[in-house]
Amino acid sequence: MHQLKTVALIVTLASLAACQRPAVPPQDKPPEPKALARNVQAPLEKARGVQQTLEDAEQKRRAQEERAEKE
Repeated sequence: MHQLKTVALIVTLASLAACQRPAVPPQDKPPEPKALARNVQAPLEKARGVQQTLEDAEQKRRAQEERAEKE
């Protein structure tokens, strides 16, 4: 009976040891959350798109003026 308790205790301890999470290596700085990066990048990408739209419109306007001057 005493052996059965010892075996049960060893099996229980082995199971608990297997369930432990592995140690995380220390990092110099914590990783940046992806949501924060998206929240920063989204307005920048939108602004780049608006800038490109304005540049395209200006280029079309200049081309129209040049055609009007030639006629």
